[in-house]
Amino acid sequence: MTDAAKTATRIRSGTGLSSTDLLLLLMALIWGSNFTAIKYSLEDLQPMAFNGLRMSAATVLVALAARISGKDFRVSRTDLWKLTGLGLLANTCYQSLFIIGMSHTRAGNAALILSTTPLFTALYGRLRKHEHFTAAGIRGLLLAFAGIVLIVFSGHEGLSLGETVLGDALLLGATICWSLYTVGSKRMVHVYGSTKATALMMITGTPALFLICLPTLIRQNWSAVRPVAWAGVIFSALFAIALAYVIWNHGVRKLGSTRTAVFGYITPVVAMIVAWPTLGEVPTFGQVAGAVVIITGLYLVRGGMTTVHPADEEEDRLEEASLA
Repeated sequence: MTDAAKTATRIRSGTGLSSTDLLLLLMALIWGSNFTAIKYSLEDLQPMAFNGLRMSAATVLVALAARISGKDFRVSRTDLWKLTGLGLLANTCYQSLFIIGMSHTRAGNAALILSTTPLFTALYGRLRKHEHFTAAGIRGLLLAFAGIVLIVFSGHEGLSLGETVLGDALLLGATICWSLYTVGSKRMVHVYGSTKATALMMITGTPALFLICLPTLIRQNWSAVRPVAWAGVIFSALFAIALAYVIWNHGVRKLGSTRTAVFGYITPVVAMIVAWPTLGEVPTFGQVAGAVVIITGLYLVRGGMTTVHPADEEEDRLEEASLA
């Protein structure tokens, strides 16, 4: 059996936890904790000012990481256009729609809408013939989504119908943008590696976002920003954006788009756990049950799908060493 065949077999049948799975679990832990960090930061910072700061800082950090790891930024002209489009999709469109949408809807609505990301990713990946699902994989996706629904309906925030149409529509647009970015970036991370591809997509997308945020940055009352708010910006930039984006694209490279996207279902579970001691939000029985349902769904997805493109083992080894 050739090395490529061995790699393909490992991707199809692997249901145990790999190093990539552990990295994605770390990413989910970071993103779940980030909700609390954002909550403290937005007490002093306007949403677009916060977004402009964290994305600009994260872009510099990822670019430096790419250079320190020996990556150059040379790409073909065709791929440069594709990377620019993906960068605008993820770092300009998604981030703008997400932060504005969050300010015009309720937490329950946001959690439910954003949790459709793996479903859109799976559909688009299947249409692009990047991934194939068994019945168990489809059941796992739907079961994990049902777990999110259970958490939302059992939570303290609840849902709102009617008066949050604008925010809900913006978040749905953000979800579609992120799904298209996840599937569209698959070839780029295979060709250039997750660190270099992430850096290039952030370098091309963040300047436009910064221009959108600039008026808010000018109006921001900087003297009112407390150290705890700055700490939230630093945590969000360093971990929730810079590190998590690289891990996400590494997951897309190693496991495929959908198996990476389903780790997003763990984020609200982590957020619920973190909010218990830090914000005093005690989880309900329904929320705990929803967490169990999500984990069950994730297990079914892991064993119920195949990824078309095997990874480059040497590039994977270098990336995992860099992430470590």
